[in-house]
Amino acid sequence: MTIDRSLTTNFDFEVDSSKFMVADRHAVPKISVVMPVYNCERYLREAVESVLNQSFTDFEFVIINDASTDSTDEILAEFARQDERIIILENQENLGLTGSLNKGIDRARGEYIARQDADDISLPERLKKQVALLDSNSEVVLVSCNIEKINAEGKPFAIMERACPANLVAWYLLFYNRLSGHSQVMFRRKTVNMLGGYSKKYPYCEDYELWCRLAGVGIVRILPEVLLQQRFHSTSVSAKKQAEQKQDILELARSNIKQLTELDLSPSEIENLNSFWVGHTKSANFLDSSNLRHFNAQMQDILKVFVQKKSLGSPSNSLENELKSVVGKQFIYWANMYSFKNKLFKKSELLLYAFNWCPLLILEYVQKSIMRIPLALVNSFARQK
Repeated sequence: MTIDRSLTTNFDFEVDSSKFMVADRHAVPKISVVMPVYNCERYLREAVESVLNQSFTDFEFVIINDASTDSTDEILAEFARQDERIIILENQENLGLTGSLNKGIDRARGEYIARQDADDISLPERLKKQVALLDSNSEVVLVSCNIEKINAEGKPFAIMERACPANLVAWYLLFYNRLSGHSQVMFRRKTVNMLGGYSKKYPYCEDYELWCRLAGVGIVRILPEVLLQQRFHSTSVSAKKQAEQKQDILELARSNIKQLTELDLSPSEIENLNSFWVGHTKSANFLDSSNLRHFNAQMQDILKVFVQKKSLGSPSNSLENELKSVVGKQFIYWANMYSFKNKLFKKSELLLYAFNWCPLLILEYVQKSIMRIPLALVNSFARQK
């Protein structure tokens, strides 16, 4: 569909796409790529081109211009004249991200919804690989992937490795947004419509909230490869609303755990659980020896209920053992923050908790530590010479 809006750029209206249908107007695309945009002229072209250049081509591109005041309008009109897959929806007033997303999904026709942010870059094989997974796994309701971080100029600086076994995603989502980004996912449109779309209850983590609900009705998969570049810059919502976003995340995690266990945890207890998994050292109050015992007991209670409900009331030793190993590894992660030389007691304390969760982990840890000793001695001897 080609939209010529050259005569209407000074007016605020919603495009009636039925007037611009191509000959094959009844053909339903496999995917609807949904992208809200608000004043993102600096990165918009690169984001749009990354979608249009996908190796998988059976899609419509629903772009919601959320009452932008920069040159977004002209940029989108230019692309729409060149590619008939683009559908532009104009908001008469700023609806925000959640409202724009729901509007785009209501307009979408594809079997699957692929999200795209106006400042991120989808790698060429993204849609092809995600649609293949959904087509071959009917129980999967959402697929994500690993993410490469890029700065404002587009330079890569880190990889977010989020992939994990599918049966662990729901566990991680209890405490934090394991998927991390929003722009890299693809999900089943009918399932999200059945759940009522994006919720306005948590405006700064609407994505995380939806992932939690989807994990309750199906399987969430994270592909172990980078299919998206997520841009980090000072004008993004995450950067400007960092405090509000963190508050929403903690409130949602608190709601998740209460719904699962009926435990009404305090804000500090929720922050400790979140920090344990995310790795926030600044708010890791659970590391205090006076808090560790209580924190560990809470983790045991949550895990026990999670296993019971995921196993439909029957014991599941495999899931329980896998989760215990995951918790043990995270205690080792925190233990590695300390050295035996300067923080012997704290490191030993955390390793003891790891041992209680999964003894085999500590045996592996000791074995690897012993193997590093000869190398350390060689390095020390070399420095002395």
